[in-house]
Amino acid sequence: MSVPKIKSATFSNRKKEINVIYATGKEATVHYGSLGISKGIQEVWVDKETGNRSLGMRFEDGTADYMPSDQPLFLIKDPEYMLQDHIEHIIARINKELSRKKVSKKHLARCLKTSDNQIQRLLNPALVNKNLSQIYKVASLLNLRFEMSVTSER
Repeated sequence: MSVPKIKSATFSNRKKEINVIYATGKEATVHYGSLGISKGIQEVWVDKETGNRSLGMRFEDGTADYMPSDQPLFLIKDPEYMLQDHIEHIIARINKELSRKKVSKKHLARCLKTSDNQIQRLLNPALVNKNLSQIYKVASLLNLRFEMSVTSER
């Protein structure tokens, strides 16, 4: 998964929230409790050493900790982040099965009547735009089946 870059971050000890603004303009606000933070924050900074892909926090007691940039997106269940994560898991499972069954990507391309390049793009987890019908066809050729469920998080 491509790890998003953080542009800036602010915090409020009164509200017990950290607000993260990403380079894409997306914002995520998370409560201290969802991060396991029980003490006040003194300072937050975008960690340049990780290429702006983590957030540093110094607490009022002088200790420090770091948070990966995608953690707030996971905690708020950002739809784009969750979609990318789900696609990566599906593609990883398909790639594992291709390897286990020793099925070539050329064979898949022939079965799906498409190009080798299209199969390469389809099975590249870094590329988010996917043709879901082709993913289903590949899974079917490998005797994999999808199970989908939507549940309430109450």
